[in-house]
Amino acid sequence: MNLHTAPVSRAFWHYTLPSIAALMVSGTYQIVDGIFVGHFIGGEGLAAISLAWPLVGVLLAAGMMIGIGTGAHMSMMLGARDPEGARRYLAQSFLLLLLFSLVLGSLLFTFSGAFLRAQGAEGEALAFGQVYLNWLLKGTPIVLASIVFPLLVRNAGAPRLATLAMGIGAISNILLDALFIGWLGYGLEGAALATLLGELISVALCLGYLFSRRSQLPISWRQLRWESKRAGRLLQTGFSSMLMYLYLSFSIVLHNALLLHYGSSVHVAAYSIAGYLMTFYYLMAEGVAGGLQPISSFYHGAGRSAQIKAAYRLAIAFVLSTGLAFLLAIQISPHFFAQFFIHSGDTALMQITEQALRLFLLGLFLDGFLVVTATWFQSLGLARPATLITLGNMAIQVPFLFLLPQWLGINGVWLALPLSNLVLVLLVLLLVRHQWRRLSQPQRLAPAQDTPPH
Repeated sequence: MNLHTAPVSRAFWHYTLPSIAALMVSGTYQIVDGIFVGHFIGGEGLAAISLAWPLVGVLLAAGMMIGIGTGAHMSMMLGARDPEGARRYLAQSFLLLLLFSLVLGSLLFTFSGAFLRAQGAEGEALAFGQVYLNWLLKGTPIVLASIVFPLLVRNAGAPRLATLAMGIGAISNILLDALFIGWLGYGLEGAALATLLGELISVALCLGYLFSRRSQLPISWRQLRWESKRAGRLLQTGFSSMLMYLYLSFSIVLHNALLLHYGSSVHVAAYSIAGYLMTFYYLMAEGVAGGLQPISSFYHGAGRSAQIKAAYRLAIAFVLSTGLAFLLAIQISPHFFAQFFIHSGDTALMQITEQALRLFLLGLFLDGFLVVTATWFQSLGLARPATLITLGNMAIQVPFLFLLPQWLGINGVWLALPLSNLVLVLLVLLLVRHQWRRLSQPQRLAPAQDTPPH
């Protein structure tokens, strides 16, 4: 598609639908993971996933920082008709992926046991969580590459291939879950193996494209030369995406610890189920943001402010409408959603989960607004407001998490996230209003140059 001539709505859906499809498939296989764990291992297995996930989230955070940062600069360079500049940013992403794999993989593997115990994990939940992390952290390069490479393929002009690669990986993961967990009874070790092998398939497909002549930005191994300035720029642009996932990991750690303090591992299992459903919507919102990013960056590089605003309006309308519809369905029948993760005999877990879904997911649609808006700022090379959104989320949610449970007990833990998100959205709207006014002044929007974002 020629973004210089295509209508905004057509360009938006051309990039957004494959991006949504890819991440919704990813969300589906994560939910299927939870269903297998819930039915074949039980509540302790679900609790272990929740206790282990924050360390996996650190890997996802690093991958998003590299992928989103690289993608934004690649698209800005293409918008400014500088394919060589885009290719050089692409080269930096490969080198950064190798560096982060070595450092993060080693550190997280070393401290994984202490991390689980610091949250209050014990017994089967601790043992299951340790097994799960042992396998996933050994596959750190695969986990990181599975996040970074589809983003690079999308920005290199093949959004449908990125969707296909993630889809094939996800379907493989589901089939391997059935084999390793359902048939062979490998437990959480099987869940981790299924995840790694599915992601490896996706990575292989993406790599094949990026080093082929079919790519809009073909690259060879000889072009992988380190450039500190370019690496620094893309890390700066992607920094708020990293903070977003680190915030999620930090939030999960606090929820796990508080739920174990005010409740038990059953409450952590209910939180895990709520997290699967929230992740499904969150990934849909990430898909919208992922489709918005390349075209917004392109329009910014081309100096077209009206198209930037139109694309943002489309993205926000979509995530808010779908989020409200999902929220309404959960409020009407939380039992319908919970039953997929809980075997029929566990009535205690079912009752706690229904309450958790109704309260914890009250502000679901607000997360979609925050995800899309943060990515929109990134796509314009504005790392500072995107970072402020994530830091504000952490700064506002932590007081809610510490104060509300003291007044409301377990219900205070469930309500902290939706209430803090409401406060943050009101503040973020001020940032959006300021940027909207800047975009209405054409003299302030110059075509992108190969300089650090500010």
